[in-house]
Amino acid sequence: MYKRPLLFISYTLFIIVAACFCTSVYFYHYVIPVSEEKSLSFIAPEKLAGSPLKDDNVIVEVFSYGCHYCEMNEANIAGLGKMLPAGARLIQLHINNEEQAGLAAFAPLFATLTVMGIEAQHRSAAYRAIIEENNNLADKNHLNLWLKANGIDQAEYDKAHDSEQVKALLAYLTSVSRYYRVNATPSFIVNRKWLAVQDREFPAFNKQLLSLLQDDKPLEP
Repeated sequence: MYKRPLLFISYTLFIIVAACFCTSVYFYHYVIPVSEEKSLSFIAPEKLAGSPLKDDNVIVEVFSYGCHYCEMNEANIAGLGKMLPAGARLIQLHINNEEQAGLAAFAPLFATLTVMGIEAQHRSAAYRAIIEENNNLADKNHLNLWLKANGIDQAEYDKAHDSEQVKALLAYLTSVSRYYRVNATPSFIVNRKWLAVQDREFPAFNKQLLSLLQDDKPLEP
């Protein structure tokens, strides 16, 4: 009378153990390698012709005003700029997409301030308003109050915002983000061919970026 329940329990335990084993094997062989690969990707040379980035010897940081880590890294990125070899450049671009959803919501602010020539001087204020004060600068009413508080003429801002230069810059930001499949910030594009996400602390990560730039190869983890 105990044979059937015992057989059922044994079979159930076997299924559980087998499922756990299969899950572990799958996780080890597939999930873990994918996670590791995401920290550094390589664009094949034959595909570089399609890149919206045209200049070599350049490190591009793709960031967002809504990214806490981007704000924290500003001093480190400034340090990276000072470490660049002669002829190399560091460019900072805001992530963007057609819907301007998520972290891309603030791309119009970046593009407009850039066209106005005042983006760098107001970047820390934009970070602070969005991240620390929870102020949605993608909202027109909140934005207008922020412009006034930071001494930015609203009429000039609106004129620049509606300009062809801003539209072209937003399209460019979208093309860079889309081509390199940037879905996390900050991300770094090195020499048009490497996409690196921070996988170690600064200043070690600066050395990683410089190795990709100068030697075309990553450092050991």
